Amino acid sequence: MGIGSEHAAWIQTLSGFLGCPLGLVEGSETLEADAASSTLEGVMGPPHSGITTELLVKLLVTRRDDGGLDVWALVFFFVDKRRVAERDKCYLTVEWREGQWARRGWEADAEGEWAGLETLE
Repeated sequence: MGIGSEHAAWIQTLSGFLGCPLGLVEGSETLEADAASSTLEGVMGPPHSGITTELLVKLLVTRRDDGGLDVWALVFFFVDKRRVAERDKCYLTVEWREGQWARRGWEADAEGEWAGLETLE
């Protein structure tokens, strides 16, 4: 897909957008003919014994029919290892538009795809 160098830039700018340094989860990258995905993780703030806020991010890229790329991320928030979100929602969706990240909004897990992700281990 030719997203190698762009992938690193998307991660860096997404880290800034979310206010949390994100790192690639080893072995999480998938690459197909017209789609790619990877999982990122990060901890907000310095380590301490109080409340811990962690992010798990699914970064997704698909190639459009016109050759361009659609890039978006599903952002899961965890407080003390338990997933938190707006009522009846599961994750925050953000998308890459015109060279920057933009918030698309909270979304529900209509298909039950993320049902096993209630807590972090």
